[in-house]
Amino acid sequence: MMVTQLGLNVMVPVFVCILAGYYIDRYAGTKLLLLFMILGFLAGGSNGYRVVKSTFDINQRQDQEEDRKARMERLKEARPMVNKPKQPSRIKKSNDEKLK
Repeated sequence: MMVTQLGLNVMVPVFVCILAGYYIDRYAGTKLLLLFMILGFLAGGSNGYRVVKSTFDINQRQDQEEDRKARMERLKEARPMVNKPKQPSRIKKSNDEKLK
């Protein structure tokens, strides 16, 4: 699906600009087809670059999130929660035999 999206983002501006240049040349009698073709290639390259960059950014964020979750799991495994039993109080109460 990403390959199709990339192909469309690159080829549509090229074809639209070539078509526009052809019709302008045909009706106005100018020679702008080459200029429009170059603009189409530049626009297509720019679109392709943006699609690839955004895809890599999304993949990088997903990888970072997975790494963060894996680190948290490793930390939980490395330091298991240990509950120590409650220690008896060291303070003597008034009803102790030693105080009487």
